[in-house]
Amino acid sequence: MSRTDSRSGRLRRRPSRTVPASVVAVLLLALGALTAVAAISRLVTGRWATQVTAPASAVAGLTWGSVAMLVAAGVAVLLGLVLVVAGLKPGSYTSSRLDSTRGAGVVAERDFVISHRSLARLAASRADLVDGVDKVSASASGRRVHLDVTTGSEQRDQVRSRVVALVTEALASASVAPQPRVTATVRTKEL
Repeated sequence: MSRTDSRSGRLRRRPSRTVPASVVAVLLLALGALTAVAAISRLVTGRWATQVTAPASAVAGLTWGSVAMLVAAGVAVLLGLVLVVAGLKPGSYTSSRLDSTRGAGVVAERDFVISHRSLARLAASRADLVDGVDKVSASASGRRVHLDVTTGSEQRDQVRSRVVALVTEALASASVAPQPRVTATVRTKEL
């Protein structure tokens, strides 16, 4: 992907923070459902259900300084802080930059990125070209590309070094900036 307008810095996106929002939504939905069930029970029978009155009377008997109230308040504050930090802290980038100044005929004012999924696919396809590699899978992040290689050869160290060298060369020629560290785990295929 590429972009040439003034918003080119936004081409590298961060993931949305759906986990904190989902946790809060589920908690509010559960609280609302319990309240609705208790209210409907009160309207139908004319009195509160024992599932509502027993906890309410237990809580009503506690003082603000009791251990149970302090523990409950501490848990609520801790959960709230975790959710706020998770909602405000930006996630890691989902793509890596490509150095646009290295290519011939490439316009320097453009930003180019490659998704981490595409980076993993590029690494896996290059590793698959190495002699002795039977099966390969890859994962990538902004700083690291890891390959899981299966081979029929007993020379795992040589296969590993050839895979790492070829993938590192492929990422360098693709101008991925900064250059991710390439690691590989090689397993011998069971016959």
